[in-house]
Order: sequence, then structure tokens, then C-alpha cells
Amino acid sequence: MTLNKQQIQKQAKEIIDKFAKALSKVNSDEEGYVDRENFERVEKEGKDCDKDFKKNMLDNAPEHNDDFVLVETGGWK
Repeated sequence: MTLNKQQIQKQAKEIIDKFAKALSKVNSDEEGYVDRENFERVEKEGKDCDKDFKKNMLDNAPEHNDDFVLVETGGWK
């Protein structure tokens, strides 16, 4: 089944409208939070851990030193 651009836009609008309608029923005056027993991040080790992540991240950064990405703060203001 191949959909053209107009059909996709129509379906996307229907999904967004349905979501907006459901969201409008949410009571926004309530304060809510999720109480979790374990909320600390657990570092992965073993085969699921990308050993080269730090090196790759620093290699992709325009400016960096040995351990940190160097960025300009507030430059977008």
C-alpha cells in the first residue's frame, strides 16, 4: 500500500487532532510526579557498552580537550 503525500498529511493531522482532543481532557491543575524506587542511572558494562563512545564523541566535537567538549555558553542569545 503506497500512500501519497496528501494521504500522509491527512492521517498525520487526524492523529494530532485525536491526541489534542485526548490531551484537552487531562486536568492540568493536578501536580503529578512519578515516585520511583530506583532513580539513579546505572552504567552499562559488558557487551552492551560502547567502549569507543567517549573517543567518538570527542572526535565529532569541533573543539575538545582530553576529557571535555569545549562549547561557548550563551552564544545563541
